Amino acid sequence: MELSVIGISHRTAPVDVRERFSLSDEQVRQFLRAIHAENIFEEALVLSTCNRTDVFFVSAGPRDGLGYFIEHVRKIKDLAGPMDTSAFYRHSGQEAVNHLFRVTASLDSQIVGEHQILGQIKEAYRLASEERTSRFLLNKLLHWSFRVGKRVQSETQLGHGSASIAQAAVELSQRVFSELAGKSVLFIGAGQTAQLAARAVIRGGVHRVIVANRTLSRAQEVADDLLRQLPQAPDADHDDEDVEVPQEIKCPALLQMFPELKTRSQAAPSAGSPNQLEVRAIAMEEIPSVIAGVDLLISSTGSPDLVLTCKTVGDILRRSGRPLFIVDIAVPRDVDPALGKLTNVFLHNIDDLNLLVARNIDRRRREIPRAEAIVQDEAGRFAQWLDSLQLLPTVRLLQQYFETLQKGVIQRYGHQFKADQGQLDLLTQSLCKKLLHKPLTFLNQLPQSAGASENLAAIDLIRRMFDLDSLEK
Repeated sequence: MELSVIGISHRTAPVDVRERFSLSDEQVRQFLRAIHAENIFEEALVLSTCNRTDVFFVSAGPRDGLGYFIEHVRKIKDLAGPMDTSAFYRHSGQEAVNHLFRVTASLDSQIVGEHQILGQIKEAYRLASEERTSRFLLNKLLHWSFRVGKRVQSETQLGHGSASIAQAAVELSQRVFSELAGKSVLFIGAGQTAQLAARAVIRGGVHRVIVANRTLSRAQEVADDLLRQLPQAPDADHDDEDVEVPQEIKCPALLQMFPELKTRSQAAPSAGSPNQLEVRAIAMEEIPSVIAGVDLLISSTGSPDLVLTCKTVGDILRRSGRPLFIVDIAVPRDVDPALGKLTNVFLHNIDDLNLLVARNIDRRRREIPRAEAIVQDEAGRFAQWLDSLQLLPTVRLLQQYFETLQKGVIQRYGHQFKADQGQLDLLTQSLCKKLLHKPLTFLNQLPQSAGASENLAAIDLIRRMFDLDSLEK
């Protein structure tokens, strides 16, 4: 049995190279269907995100996984010309296991400690399961990797604290307000950073979101998108551990801000609820008419000039007397520093956020050794489990099990029979051999009757059926 992985990631190639080998969900399905139909590999799984494309293969012996992948990528994506594969890495056996566990633990992510990778791996596993290319070994390996990811999240602080500017803006806001629930937020700008921050505050339970942009149609587009991506209330019978990141949310480097996109406690309010979220779009000229009614303002435009000046909104804010927390993410700055001198305005800029991000990243780096120790511990445990599924040790344990069973019966009940003890011993030995004949024949015929994955599944079933692991210990 050969477990291997071939891949390309942000560590080995720039984005213009990675995107040539990136696959959409439908393209992943096409590739997995080809594997299932051609039966060259017994099992396969594809993990394709904005930062990596990893393909795991299980085969009876060594195979050229990279050549096979490139051949099918050409067909699926209709690519022509030479393809440089020098940025691909290859791991097999225990190295492939270690690689997957490090990826799942977010130790190999562009932003170390991000939570999205665990959901992305679950999605990759779902696709492989539906296309019937994930069987016994990958099933066990993937579930083991989920345990690794959850251990790292719960036993270390690797994923604690914001590691992006957008997330830091929300974290800083949460420090000011005891909670975001019920607050009104104004976003100036409709770029990627603003969208990420908007989704994060929505998850925090804000009551109203206003998106202002120079182009009203763009602001409306972002507002509509925010409403479409509201977390849905989960099925009452759906286990929280099985909740996965939506398929369209792929990139951990961009989506670091909101680690869980679907939770029971933060589901979107039902229609007609008094706390139902309001999302609206306005033009820049309308900002003075709404600014006095918001609690938080996050600005992130690309304007070379100030967008919010003391001249345009200073008197409005002064008269309102309402506290307003402003986070200016833009460079050059969007917000007039003079606004920060108003007694009811609390202004923070990009330097404050950079300091917060730097501290959090430093804290995450200090957690890396603890996370690596968890990965090594679990990888060692997986290796022990895999070693236990070798045929000859299992046959010996099975024989030992029946021998122990026979001796135990003689010891416990032998005195109740008048027959010669030697004859009784031969009788029980003969009976045990007859009972043992079928499972031994089944195990010995496995190499000729099934593939490597089926062999492991059958051996694992026998070991669990007769509780051979406890006998071995």
